[in-house]
Amino acid sequence: MDSHSYYEAENIFKDMRIKNTILLISSILLIILNFWLFNLKPALVNLSFDPDLFMISDTSKLERFQFHSKELDHYFSRQEGWKINNEFPSDPNLRKMLFTVYKRIKVARALTGDEKNQLLKRNEKIGTSVTLTVEGREQSYSVVGNANKTKTYFVQNQEVYQVDIPGYRDFLASIYELKRDQWRDRLIFNGNWRTIQKIEVVYPEKSDKNLLIRFEETFYEVNGLDQIDSSAVVAYLNQFEFLQANERISPGFSTAFDSLSQTSPEVIISIWDIKYKLPIEIRIFPQLSGQSIRLIMDQNNELMVFESKRILTYYKSRADFAF
Repeated sequence: MDSHSYYEAENIFKDMRIKNTILLISSILLIILNFWLFNLKPALVNLSFDPDLFMISDTSKLERFQFHSKELDHYFSRQEGWKINNEFPSDPNLRKMLFTVYKRIKVARALTGDEKNQLLKRNEKIGTSVTLTVEGREQSYSVVGNANKTKTYFVQNQEVYQVDIPGYRDFLASIYELKRDQWRDRLIFNGNWRTIQKIEVVYPEKSDKNLLIRFEETFYEVNGLDQIDSSAVVAYLNQFEFLQANERISPGFSTAFDSLSQTSPEVIISIWDIKYKLPIEIRIFPQLSGQSIRLIMDQNNELMVFESKRILTYYKSRADFAF
C-alpha cells in the first residue's frame, strides 16, 4: 500500500470513529431525555384539565335543568314535558341551543392566580348556580361571564374554567342569565291560508271597520264584498304563519301594562284553524305614549309584547281586499 492510500484509509477510519462517537453521545442524550420526561409526566398530568369536563355527548340522558341566582329561580325537566316550573311551555329553540352547548362545550383553560380569584368574587356576586340531572345523577357548578360579555366561565369546587364552543363566538353565559319568562315558548299560532278556516277582526270602538274572512267551498270570501283581491287575502292570512311574540310576560313586568290589560283592547283578532280545537285570540291594546312595544293578550289571558311596527299589518278592513 503506497503512502497516499495509507493516509486515505486512515482518514476514513477517523471519520467513522467520529460518527460513531456522535451516535453514541446522541443515544445517551435520548435515553436521559426520555428518563426525564417519564419522571416529569405525573407533574404535567396534575397541571392539566379535562377539556370534556362539562360535555354531555348523549343529551338524551339529560333529565332536568335548574337555574338559581339572586334574580333567577326556575327549572324544567323532561318528565314534566320541559315546562318551566311545571307551568309554562319552554321555548324549543332555546332548549335546542342549550342541548347544543352541552354537546359541544370544551374547557379552554383553567384559571390561576389573581385572575382566578377575581372570577371567584364575580361569581359570588352575579353567578348563576346550575344543577343538571343526568341519568339520575346531579351535577352542580356556577356560570359567570366577564364584564365585557365575551368570555364564559364555569366554576366547580372553587376551580374556574374558561369554556367555549369551537367556532361559536356568541356569549355562552347569556343563556344562563335568561329569566323565567324569557324561557317561555313565544309561539302563538302556526297556520296559513291552507289551514285557516275563518278569521275575524273586530274593532270594539269602530265596528264599521270589522272584517270577516271565511273559507267557502273552493276559496275565501270577505264578508260584504262580491269580488275580492285573492292575492291580498292570501298575503294577509300568511303573515300569521309561525306567529311569535317578542316575549311573553307576567304581571309585574310593567305597572303600566298591568293597568292597560284591565281595559278594552283596540283590536281583537280571532282565528279558526283546522289544526286547533279552539280559536286563537289576539287582543291588541292601544299603544302607550313613548313605548315601542305593544301589549297583547291571548285567549288564555296570557300577556305578551310585540314590536309596534309588527302590529300595523294586522289592522285591516274589508276595503283592503276589494278587487
